[in-house]
Amino acid sequence: MTTRPTASWHTFNDQIDPHAIISLLPIHRSQHVAVLGGGIDGLTIPIAKYVYDGNVIALENDKSALDELAAEVERVHLTNVTPTLIDENDIEATGLDTDGIVVIDALHNTTSPARLFSSVAKLLPGGGWMLIADWFSTDARGDNGPAKSKRVDPARVERWATENDMTPITRRTLGVQRYVHVYRKRRTTSN
Repeated sequence: MTTRPTASWHTFNDQIDPHAIISLLPIHRSQHVAVLGGGIDGLTIPIAKYVYDGNVIALENDKSALDELAAEVERVHLTNVTPTLIDENDIEATGLDTDGIVVIDALHNTTSPARLFSSVAKLLPGGGWMLIADWFSTDARGDNGPAKSKRVDPARVERWATENDMTPITRRTLGVQRYVHVYRKRRTTSN
């Protein structure tokens, strides 16, 4: 999984208004949020500004992307962002303590999107939320995203959510090329 933008089309903020995405989340100012693939061009900094009493863990497997993000975080004077280098094959080892996880353009950049989804879901506590943003696998006018063979259809994401005990909060189409799904992990019930 490479979370670093690999082409000009890959810059999330060039296509999507971060504040419109944040408005879809069940997010509060004191939450702890992990952002996988947010980098400097994603949702890391906008979310950090929103959760000013909480913190953001920026997860990347590319050291140069983390260095670039750290420089930008310092430039805008944010103190609640922790850039964290991860092993792309072992996200569960991070042992995150988080209320929510944002996954941007990471599913199509990994060899096993189902395993990535499952690993992220396992990190969430009951009641925690997850945002998935990626590319539709169908042809769209003006489409210039990643190879269609690498894309993950939203129906597969919905199936993985069900398999990982997550319920949908919202599903949105972003333009004609991208989708955003937000899920909440079910709380365990004790008898």
